[in-house]
Amino acid sequence: MYASSGKLSIGEEAYLRVLTGRLVGMGLLRGFSRVAIIPYPDRICESLAAAAATAYLDSYGYAPGKVAFFDYSDDVDGVARKVVSWGADAAFIAFGGEQRMPYVAEIFAKTLESLRSAGYGGALLIHVRVWLATKQLSSVLSNASLRDYLSSAREIRLFTADANARKFFFHTVRVLPDGGVSLSKYSEMDITDEHAALLKLSLPPQ
Repeated sequence: MYASSGKLSIGEEAYLRVLTGRLVGMGLLRGFSRVAIIPYPDRICESLAAAAATAYLDSYGYAPGKVAFFDYSDDVDGVARKVVSWGADAAFIAFGGEQRMPYVAEIFAKTLESLRSAGYGGALLIHVRVWLATKQLSSVLSNASLRDYLSSAREIRLFTADANARKFFFHTVRVLPDGGVSLSKYSEMDITDEHAALLKLSLPPQ
């Protein structure tokens, strides 16, 4: 494995997203019938999104129209309207691998606001790096309209990882009346030593 100064090559970063996306597709996307995936249009996010979609279809059965990609763009209002028009029952917001954390927090808030404005009422599925970039959602929950939107969401799911324990965890997220959040784990999966090693070497841009 090649790594320099704690960083992976782009190929290793992409492979890490293949390993991660496989588990995300099986765990985070489980139980939904029409999943809209909203990746940031870079190599890392698209790699994870593609792997998650493949694992979801392989695990729960392929049929046309079960997954669609709606890439983030400057016209995120238009992206959100397409998600609603398509009839998604879950939206996986897959940001974080290749972009700086403050920017991830910024575009996540914009995406939520656009989904709210477009009338999206399905489940929201959140990437762990969004969770970290928003400081456990606190930066978006400080916005009253987004706090109300998340409080009324049909379901919010999140995946997290513990590389030392070699585990992936899948949670439901509940917004509390005081603006905090609580997590309830609904599933966990073991990861391989290879996967754990790559996670430890993959450091998000600050």
